[in-house]
Amino acid sequence: MSIKRLSAAALAGVVAAALVAFAPTASAASDRTVKIAGWGAKSGPLRSFGVNSEAVLKAAVQAINDAGGVKLGDGTMADMELDYHDSACNADQAISVARKVESQSEALIGIGPTCSGAAAAMYGIFQKTVDDDSDTGLQFPILTDTAIRPGLAKKSQWTFRNVPNEITMYDELFKWLREQYPDVSTIYGGTETDQAHSKLTFAIVIVPMAKKHGFEWVGGGIEGVTGAVREGYENVLEVSKSSNWLLADTNFSVQARAFKKSGADMMIVSSHPFTTCGMLKEMKRQRINPKVLVGLTSSSSAETLKGCADAAEGIYIPTGFAPITEAAAMVAAAAEANGGSADLHSAAAWENAHIIKQVVEATGVMAKPETLAEDRRKMRDGLEALVNVDGLLGEIGRVQDEGESIKPYVFVQARSGDWEVVHDPR
Repeated sequence: MSIKRLSAAALAGVVAAALVAFAPTASAASDRTVKIAGWGAKSGPLRSFGVNSEAVLKAAVQAINDAGGVKLGDGTMADMELDYHDSACNADQAISVARKVESQSEALIGIGPTCSGAAAAMYGIFQKTVDDDSDTGLQFPILTDTAIRPGLAKKSQWTFRNVPNEITMYDELFKWLREQYPDVSTIYGGTETDQAHSKLTFAIVIVPMAKKHGFEWVGGGIEGVTGAVREGYENVLEVSKSSNWLLADTNFSVQARAFKKSGADMMIVSSHPFTTCGMLKEMKRQRINPKVLVGLTSSSSAETLKGCADAAEGIYIPTGFAPITEAAAMVAAAAEANGGSADLHSAAAWENAHIIKQVVEATGVMAKPETLAEDRRKMRDGLEALVNVDGLLGEIGRVQDEGESIKPYVFVQARSGDWEVVHDPR
């Protein structure tokens, strides 16, 4: 099956439509809509992620509808309709929402959840292999925009993700930092141990990739860490236990003292915006000034700079979004107009809405109650067949057998209260 690519010019055009108010499209069929369900953290410490994704999704749906809607299998033009739920950052809530949407709604596809731990649990209740009659898991397509921990989508052939690959991004980041800072040799860091994304990315990806490019943990390294992904990750968490923290923590004096005592050239803060700011502020208070500071992808956000721009000054983070193209800049404006911010997570929601439109039109989805199960299968099969699309920063490819994306990325640095692109490998 071939999926037609959405051109960059067309993408920019529909982005522009999000910023202009239009009357409802006359050609859209009032009794048939392409229903999508989104869910993410709209409550709790990570609520900004769900708020941002919902804001961008609303803008994307509005843009698609203003541009004429979605062409169904019989030629009818239908509007897209969004219903967004709060799944917090909780596995049980994410599972509950997924079950409810699958069984009690006419949603064609789901977009969510926010947190990798919730996604890992939720993906586990879906049918692992299509057409396996012995597996009674959910048969409902998911196209996640935020949960980024590597490898999650391959849990089920019904689950797909449009997220950057952190292994590739940190591999290239440390390669670049080695060139920029030839005199830097030692590293030290900490992470949120109760958040799967930050903890596992730190131990499985970030520290090994730093090692790969010649940066060594202070004190002679960590046993088992060879520079390969995953190797020695349990030892990473053990060695860093005095410098780790929890998402609900508000006091980071002990952890910061451990950072300071290490005397490392490069320091890594692998956490989400709230605790990233808490840790960075404490580091600033204790006058800790490493030669290089590296952060987690999820903290390359407006929330971090709103919370601690001064303390974050100079931190490097790889990201899959920056407003450096016409389309990306307009999406950033559309997100703000809807009460949110565009970042590497929420901007993917915009791309997801347009990917859904493409697949609907390529596979002949009918959007009728009696064709719901068939339409969901068409959507799943269409996502699996998808080869590439033009995203906000460039072409997005697919790892076909894993349901994962291959996305463009850049490196940003916090400078004077803004994220500045310091390296663009596209």
